[in-house]
Amino acid sequence: MRKRFTIITLVVISFFVLSSCTVQWTKAVQYGHISKNSFNETVDMEIQNGLIFVPVHIDGKEYRFLFDTGAPFSISEELQKRHAFKVVSRGNIVDSDHSKKRVDWVQVDAIQIGDISFQNQTAFLGDFNANPKLECLGFDGIIGSNLMRHCNWTIDQEQKKLTLSSSVDARVVNESITIPFKEDLQYSMFINMAIGGAQVSNILVDYGSNGSIALNKKAFSVLKKSGIIDNTLVETGAQQSGVIGEPVDINHEITVTDSVRLNDLRLNAVELKTGKSDLVGNEVMSRFKVTIDWDNKALHLQESEPDTEPHETFGFSIGYTNEKGVYIQSVIENTLASQKGIKPNMKVTKVDMLDFENGSSFCDYVRYTPGAAVRLELIDLNGARQEFTIAKTRLENNL
Repeated sequence: MRKRFTIITLVVISFFVLSSCTVQWTKAVQYGHISKNSFNETVDMEIQNGLIFVPVHIDGKEYRFLFDTGAPFSISEELQKRHAFKVVSRGNIVDSDHSKKRVDWVQVDAIQIGDISFQNQTAFLGDFNANPKLECLGFDGIIGSNLMRHCNWTIDQEQKKLTLSSSVDARVVNESITIPFKEDLQYSMFINMAIGGAQVSNILVDYGSNGSIALNKKAFSVLKKSGIIDNTLVETGAQQSGVIGEPVDINHEITVTDSVRLNDLRLNAVELKTGKSDLVGNEVMSRFKVTIDWDNKALHLQESEPDTEPHETFGFSIGYTNEKGVYIQSVIENTLASQKGIKPNMKVTKVDMLDFENGSSFCDYVRYTPGAAVRLELIDLNGARQEFTIAKTRLENNL
């Protein structure tokens, strides 16, 4: 069952003009190399909240990094305090919520994944505690796009294995659906796909998002006008998905479609929603064993077990700020939550056995997996306490 109770969309980063530094970021992200010429190394991965985490080693110490094709290589500010890597550049980052922040870029002397050492890699310093959802995931950095481009990667989420290789086996190519990609200045990957009779270009491949497919409002509107998309739902409130952690207001349209195609492969039951960036997230990518072929700028997709799980939702999301505490962050119209009167900005005091007034934390909630129904105690906008029992429903049934 897809977990819809906690939605965490991570980092999509772009860059703007830098201050006067010794090196511009466009040059800095080109640094680095791998210590081996011929290799095939497999490591274990962990999947949490629909995101991939991988163990790495820096100076002999093990750390937990997020695998994220939609962001550059990054280390936490805490790791920088511990290792004091050389600062090589400074600049602005813009996250998936389009919040902006100025950061330092450092040169990491060596980072090891399995037996493969990536040397002199450029990383931005991230404050992963700024976003409460990211803080609860407890990771130390990001295996990002400028590091990934040094070799080929096979992501097998069914077996929970990540393979790094210097070349791609011809059998993989022959047994796969191959999708070419283009790269940008930070080595993020962009593909084209078909939705109904429409071709959609420059879709970011973003393993740092646990969502499905997001499209800008203009593209979404074109699909509606052409009849490719029929009924939609609206999600209102706020989201807090970027690395900078600022909540931003949302008014997303959402639908479920069987009309997405990658080459000749049709994908069933794909959730589409409006967003600020065009991307395909891990909810779609996890349907495949994927090889990122940097030599040929292509993705090789091998189908895993068919994804037959329905799109189920409670119809709301929960967030946290220091000012509001734990609160209802967004609500989807026509769902049971909306029909029963749950609204954004209601304070959450209980979720099942979690009691946020008596010792439970927001991180307890992020790590919690509810059943088919959830019991809530909320304080409404007039200060009155209310109790709700909300059952999961199929998203398609609310359209």
